[in-house]
Amino acid sequence: MAKNKELTLEEKLKEALIPKEEQPYEIPESWEWVRLENVTSKITDGTHKTPTYIDDGVPFISVKNIKNNKIYFDDIKYISQEEHKELYKRCNPEKGDILITKSGTIGRTAEVKEEFEFSLFVSVALIKNYKNIILSKYLLYNTNDYMNKINIASDIKGGVIKNYHISDIKKQPIPLPPLEEQKRIVEKLDSMFEKINKAKELIQEVKENIENRKESILNKAFRGELTAEWRKNNQTEDAIELLKSINEEKLKNWEEACIEAEKNGKKKPSKPKIEDIQNIIISKEEEPYEIPKNWKWVKLGEVIDIKMGQSPNGETVNNTEGIGLIGGPNDMGNLYPKISRYTTSFTKLSSKDDIILSVRATLGRPIFSDGEYCLGRGVCGISSEIINKIFLRHYFFNITDYLYTIATGTTFVQISKENIINLNFPLPPLKEQEEIVRILDEILEKESKIKELIELEEAIELLEKSILDKAFRGELGTQNKEDEPAIELLKKIL
Repeated sequence: MAKNKELTLEEKLKEALIPKEEQPYEIPESWEWVRLENVTSKITDGTHKTPTYIDDGVPFISVKNIKNNKIYFDDIKYISQEEHKELYKRCNPEKGDILITKSGTIGRTAEVKEEFEFSLFVSVALIKNYKNIILSKYLLYNTNDYMNKINIASDIKGGVIKNYHISDIKKQPIPLPPLEEQKRIVEKLDSMFEKINKAKELIQEVKENIENRKESILNKAFRGELTAEWRKNNQTEDAIELLKSINEEKLKNWEEACIEAEKNGKKKPSKPKIEDIQNIIISKEEEPYEIPKNWKWVKLGEVIDIKMGQSPNGETVNNTEGIGLIGGPNDMGNLYPKISRYTTSFTKLSSKDDIILSVRATLGRPIFSDGEYCLGRGVCGISSEIINKIFLRHYFFNITDYLYTIATGTTFVQISKENIINLNFPLPPLKEQEEIVRILDEILEKESKIKELIELEEAIELLEKSILDKAFRGELGTQNKEDEPAIELLKKIL
């Protein structure tokens, strides 16, 4: 039997180089388009079998441990030395190797800088490159650029990448510059991203400070501290008068319904249950903290009406016809609904000026209803005759963290109608509610620059992607005609 014929260098080069018609974009003349497998010695992934975890041993890395181009060894799992040795035969991460997440969360990367051994799960791929041909840091930056592009492409198609297979990674196209050019690109990118990262850290610090101040201000608002001086100069009725008005409103609505029923020859509705005011007020022992004397602690369910959402028939959900559907936070803007889906099968409906509250997955996000909408399973509609709607919205902002502590569920946390009913609510007189809203609007308008900071973060993210894109098109001004062409690097490998 004849042996396989050894390929010539020219034939090997032809196999390694990406044909002109398949090249993603134009690059400088001294560069070459190749596949990742052509400039790496090994591309593999971690164990496909869940190992046995122990309290202490060899670190075991999965997707959650890779972020911001680094490996994080906190919140880590461990495996035995014996099991690690078996895994290490096939997948042996070493200093200078590149890791890339390929399942679940796609495209997180890291350069291995650690000297000690560790093992990988199947969700993480390992790339070993020829260090004298392609720099690890160059490959890291280029992989980030490539993942930006394929994720954008995926979004355009309306899909989401669930898995990035080893075969995909091997075929990843790489623009290969001369080695000295790689060094200059890495140096320039390092310098630029160092400044960008400092800016991002400053933004994060400011955001945290703003959020902390906002929490403090809201906390003071619902303890009556923001309006302490105002109360000295303004006499208001006791909140108990508001509670009395609930019963009065019930009787008034019942009387009107009776008149309407008699007019139409129908049976009169049953007289509503009139709750004793003292039964509505929370006992002194149950009060979470002290509030002003003319405020009253009540269970929220006593002073609001709640409509829990219900998902419509999935077959009736579409993009154009029917009534706007609010299924959860994705259908909620900053203040009002952001509708992209409709349904012709109406379940629970919101009314104008209701508070729409997210009750599943993302908890406690409150917006205003500016019309009639179909409420899906992930939200509820809340209204009240005696609570200022903006005051009520601020209340939910103030207790968001607490809602997560009482939530149930594993895949999706959620709160029930019963949870909302049993929330402790500090009820001020109506005029003081309005004054608190005025003060909060004034303070938070000055304090909250979160929106501007988020926009700045988005602009920085676009800048990062633009810089990477220019780097791998040879547009950073790092070229030198004296460099040995990249084709010579390929010849050394082949």
